[in-house]
Amino acid sequence: MQEFLYMVKVGFGTFKSNPPFKEYHLDLDTGSTLTWMQCEGCTKCFDQIPNPFPKNNSTSFHLVLDENKKPCPYSITYGDGTKTSGIVARETLHLNSNINTKKMVRDFVFGCGIVNNLDYGEHKNNRVAGIMGLGWGKNSFVNQIKESKGIFSYCLPIFNLFTKSSPRTKVNGNGAYYINMQGISIDKKRLNISKDAFALKFDAKINGYRGGCIIDSGTPYSRIVGPAYEKLIQGLESYFSRDKNLKRVKTGNGLDLCYVRGKAEGFRNLPEVTFHLQGSKLGFVVRPEGVFEVAKKPSNKSIEYFCLAMMRSKTQRSTLGAQQQMNQRIVYDTWKKKLVFHPEDCSKNP
Repeated sequence: MQEFLYMVKVGFGTFKSNPPFKEYHLDLDTGSTLTWMQCEGCTKCFDQIPNPFPKNNSTSFHLVLDENKKPCPYSITYGDGTKTSGIVARETLHLNSNINTKKMVRDFVFGCGIVNNLDYGEHKNNRVAGIMGLGWGKNSFVNQIKESKGIFSYCLPIFNLFTKSSPRTKVNGNGAYYINMQGISIDKKRLNISKDAFALKFDAKINGYRGGCIIDSGTPYSRIVGPAYEKLIQGLESYFSRDKNLKRVKTGNGLDLCYVRGKAEGFRNLPEVTFHLQGSKLGFVVRPEGVFEVAKKPSNKSIEYFCLAMMRSKTQRSTLGAQQQMNQRIVYDTWKKKLVFHPEDCSKNP
């Protein structure tokens, strides 16, 4: 884990070495399809450890060519405005299996990143080399691993285990994984939010869809569409107004709702938030550890800040991000278009 980026270690290529591949960490991302990593010779690169993939030294590296026998390009712009572009290639992928053996996937399609305008390199000793795309497309990681039968899961670790039963909701197939959000509750009190706030609507002007809500492991904090976000902020303001020891503050950390309190309480006395999803009776319950960020003042450890770890969406679409998914086992069945989730202690088996 690196600054709320959840990474997967994989092996790429075929080399005269032991082991016969290079190991890299990729950012786990259910919001995009193509797996890519920086390649040696990139013209716009972010700092990473180890160095970018030495494609010319791998005996199993092959370019994907178009009908004119020219390299196929790729270009991706993510929701936060960051971009990557380069060439599409095939390579041998090496994975750890659940029985402690290596699985080899030949001719794995991936992007060789040449121009990479991303901020991974701003982290000291950055280990992220690229992104593992787990979205819907045919070149998604999950669709290239035939034995998966369209099913994959993950569990993002935090602490404080609790358990309930296993609700389900439908996953819609349109690039990212859309979920049918119905509303939000604070400590089991439903907020007055119209279902239309999260609706996926067809827009004839663009001949496509706008709005909706996706679940995305590559987005650190959930992004809530404007009208619903305002209701969430108002609901939490009302909830915290009962505690006269709290003071609303601005921290400069990019989060809108922050309070300071005179004694350290950690996540005690903070509410849980439930996202209500179609097909789920219990809803997607997020414990306080997933709802808030808590930090002590460096100059006075007895003074503690906490902030809502969610943000206003800059678009008409909402996103259920990684922070709010922590300590949930989330299983995607892309063939049946189902999402199954249940609370789990992810520190034991991510």
